[in-house]
Amino acid sequence: MIMIVVDSMERYYFVTRLVQTVRDEFNFIFLTSEPLAHAGLLMAGHESIYLHRATPRVLDHDAGAQLAEYDRSIEVLNAQMETSEALIDAAAVLRTVSDLFRLRKIAVCLMWNGQQLVCRAVSHACAVHGVATRFLELSNLPGKLFVDSMGVNALSSISSNPALIDRLPMPSEDKHRRWLTAYEAYKARPLPQSRTSLKRKAVSLLNYTLKCVTRGVGRKRLDTVRLNNAAKLPRQAGPLSADELTLRRYVFLPLQVSGDTQIKLHSEVDNLEAIRIAFQFASNASADLIVKIHPAEIDTAVIDEIVGLQSVYHFEITNAPTVALIRHAEAVVTINSTVGLEALLYGKQVVALGRCFYKEFDRSRLMKYIHGFLVDGVDYFGSGPIPANAARRVLAPGGWR
Repeated sequence: MIMIVVDSMERYYFVTRLVQTVRDEFNFIFLTSEPLAHAGLLMAGHESIYLHRATPRVLDHDAGAQLAEYDRSIEVLNAQMETSEALIDAAAVLRTVSDLFRLRKIAVCLMWNGQQLVCRAVSHACAVHGVATRFLELSNLPGKLFVDSMGVNALSSISSNPALIDRLPMPSEDKHRRWLTAYEAYKARPLPQSRTSLKRKAVSLLNYTLKCVTRGVGRKRLDTVRLNNAAKLPRQAGPLSADELTLRRYVFLPLQVSGDTQIKLHSEVDNLEAIRIAFQFASNASADLIVKIHPAEIDTAVIDEIVGLQSVYHFEITNAPTVALIRHAEAVVTINSTVGLEALLYGKQVVALGRCFYKEFDRSRLMKYIHGFLVDGVDYFGSGPIPANAARRVLAPGGWR
């Protein structure tokens, strides 16, 4: 049996598409902290368990929550949950999942990223009970999903051992060239994670209300819940054409979402410190510094701080297309963004300030990672079902490597 953790409505939309074409091939059980997801899964004929605080607290599970480092969950690090509330929720999840593992034979547990409160507790329970895990994450490359048994980003198997990539088959130059053309067309469009329909926003609001009423776990503080997926970019973020960029000698710094796990857990450098370091690097190279704020950044206070640093470090903020900024840059400085990986596609010097899996990539590893390691045919933000062959690679125990 395959257990799938659903820790947000966005994840619910994705996993229902993931299992749609293969639901007759596998036995699924869903574990969710979202009441509307729970209802939707039951109505679709799936087995689902709703994670809430109804069960009495047990001190043993409080101790387990400590071992799961509940206080390092992204919700606590971003001050979206009080640590005391997070402890109660993590202990409730541990008790529910531990009881489930004693009653049911679970072959593998799938979850997104692994650093959210619910997923930290579930992955700890998996480790205690010997249940295999599989972590999913955006690759930020079109139609490709990151899947790994150890974790994502700096916690992945290829981060601890990049040589794992070497044994994968080398794709043909023609295949890579065709993919690169499609990639550039994809990158010319707005980021899908920076926009959400009004209907889904209304559903999320209803789900949050029901979560309060039913004492669902992982509930963020109301004052930290945002209806928009991105803040408005400052007026200083002007356009730059490809022709203008060809005439400039510059270093490109793509900023990251300030509350993302990549910064909070995998780097000692935040966006503001990255600007200082990148400015010094650009100065040493007798180059300008061009900065792009992440299109999905939601913290207006962080954006204001970035703008305020312009008077100190004299950099330029732009909303120009990322591919164009990479192509014409002397070098790319990043914390640990996928943009650093993308810069390697164009043979650029990449300076990574945080922990990332691609630090030891050469062109061969890069191509094998894109065309061999990532699961192809999965559009996370799409609307239709995931093709069956792609779904099998994600779901089948031992079948995707």
